[in-house]
Amino acid sequence: MVEIIGKILLGLGLMFTGVQLLSTGLKQLSSRGFRKVATRFVSSRLKALLFGVGSGVIMQSTSAALMILASLITAGFINVSQAIAILTGFSIGNTILLFFVALPIETAVTFVVGFSGIALYFSKIDKYRNTFLIGMGLGLIFFGIEIMTAGVKPLRHEEWFTGAMTFSISYPFLSIIAGALLGFIAQSSTAVALVAIGLAKANILTGPQTFLFMYGAAVGSTLFKAMLGKGFRGTSQQLVRFVNMFNIFGATIFILLYYIEVYFHIPLVMALLNYLTPSLQNQASIVFLLFNLTSATFFIIINRPFAAWLAMKSPPSEEEGFAQPKYLLDFQPDDPETGLELIHLEQTRELEHIAVLFATSRENYEGADPESLYEAFKTLSREVTDATATVAAMPMHRLTAKDHAYCQTRQTLLVQIAESVADGVTIIINTRKNTVLERLSTSCMESLDFLINLAIDAQRSNNIEDITMFKNLTSANSPSMEQVRKAYVNSDVLISANDKGSMLDLTISTEKIIWLLNRLISLVPPETE
Repeated sequence: MVEIIGKILLGLGLMFTGVQLLSTGLKQLSSRGFRKVATRFVSSRLKALLFGVGSGVIMQSTSAALMILASLITAGFINVSQAIAILTGFSIGNTILLFFVALPIETAVTFVVGFSGIALYFSKIDKYRNTFLIGMGLGLIFFGIEIMTAGVKPLRHEEWFTGAMTFSISYPFLSIIAGALLGFIAQSSTAVALVAIGLAKANILTGPQTFLFMYGAAVGSTLFKAMLGKGFRGTSQQLVRFVNMFNIFGATIFILLYYIEVYFHIPLVMALLNYLTPSLQNQASIVFLLFNLTSATFFIIINRPFAAWLAMKSPPSEEEGFAQPKYLLDFQPDDPETGLELIHLEQTRELEHIAVLFATSRENYEGADPESLYEAFKTLSREVTDATATVAAMPMHRLTAKDHAYCQTRQTLLVQIAESVADGVTIIINTRKNTVLERLSTSCMESLDFLINLAIDAQRSNNIEDITMFKNLTSANSPSMEQVRKAYVNSDVLISANDKGSMLDLTISTEKIIWLLNRLISLVPPETE
């Protein structure tokens, strides 16, 4: 009995590891391309749908597509309706894995796994390693199913097991519950469908039990995504709601069809499957496709009103406006000079967002929380960084290349300033609670607020006089820096060592932000030198 349990666990472990390796390899190979191409295939719902189907075949990870599309929506490159169309097609495309696993290619898989494993050991190039990772993942899925099948076959001769299976046949909802539990644990209805195929192959599950097991898995994985969705806000939450309702709708319809077919003797899904093929493995693959096709058809029909309903239930959050580029939407991939001008405008907006982030340290602040604003800044920053990298690949004049180098350095400094301000906000809020440090904390906050806004004016105007004035105010020997250092040197009157440590954190943070702002504004554009 111990050997049987060991084989079953080994088979499940290999299969789930294979799914994970396959998903990881495909995501690394295709995520960046998916992000780039997705924005070009949304001019119509048909194109978005077809792109989703192709992406689903290639990527095999709804969670990865969900995260990428959420970032594209947040960045303003696509809308929710377009993302829903892509995800709808994606759900159809990722059913291909079950058809592939059902093929009789066990011998070929041994060569694929052996070659992939050896190549992974010797290969040092990431692109090739990802390809070998995919081969290893597919092979482990096959081997996992085979080992699990070999492990469960002896159970058919155990009286207690046959009694339990006979009992479960009489109560179909038990198969649904079992599938839901495994779907919640595995976080993937596709992975559970593979388990169901393996159990059906070993004649452990009947056809109806296999199908109900898969329907339950859709519900279970939805419960997990519902929990995951609590961490999302605004339009990102709309996508999570869509994926959940997609699965719930399909599960509800197909469970109802099962009961109608069984209890009213009306030939429906199972009759169609028996007509198409006698192979239970192929039937399971087909029903998984039918499940997703049915939900996809329904949500294609109601795409626009459903998107409007989602917008009403989960309206865009305040920080989403901060995360969306304003000027990069007009970015042309063949005009480096204009591209750099747009990037510079976005960098000014980034500095404005940093000022808003710093404003959260005020006692009377009532807007979005600092963590959400910082995440919004990072989203915008990634778009600006990607645009800067795109410009780097373009042929450009020497002076344009010099300006591009300035843009890259400015972007690096903006990221560092935002990170320092995010940390500084936390320090200011904590030190303000200390009555001994309250006055100093408020003074640092007001000084930094003034300097950040002055930096915005200097960067926006690009005037050499404004830049010179700011550099003088924030230089190493400036009154601002001297005041910060003097406050710490004179802090020996403090009794508590904790107070001394808190003051050190506050002064270091303030000095770092001032120094970074000075470095940012000191990057005088070539035309003003």
